[in-house]
Amino acid sequence: MPIELTPTQLTLAETLSQHAKDACDLVGLKHQKCEPQHFYLTVHRYYGRIQGMSSEVDRCIDWCMSKGKLVFTAQRFGNWCQKKAKWDREEEIKKQDLLSQKRGYDALRTR
Repeated sequence: MPIELTPTQLTLAETLSQHAKDACDLVGLKHQKCEPQHFYLTVHRYYGRIQGMSSEVDRCIDWCMSKGKLVFTAQRFGNWCQKKAKWDREEEIKKQDLLSQKRGYDALRTR
């Protein structure tokens, strides 16, 4: 079943592609499979779940360089987004836990 993207998602894939190429060229990192169609699946999965996907491209490229990776790919960025979504979920759970603990503590104090 082919992926159907909205016009906004198609534009985002094109933007991510160009941004990744420009950023890689700027820092001297090679890029492969960074055409817009290579970002379709990532955009389809994470559009609306990850805020600031262009800035996440920068973070992913920075991570690649810090780990000595020689090539940036859209697939690597997809894996990055998967981890970012996981980190965001864990952070949200942590916030909810702290909030519920605070409510419980406040309820005990008001008695």
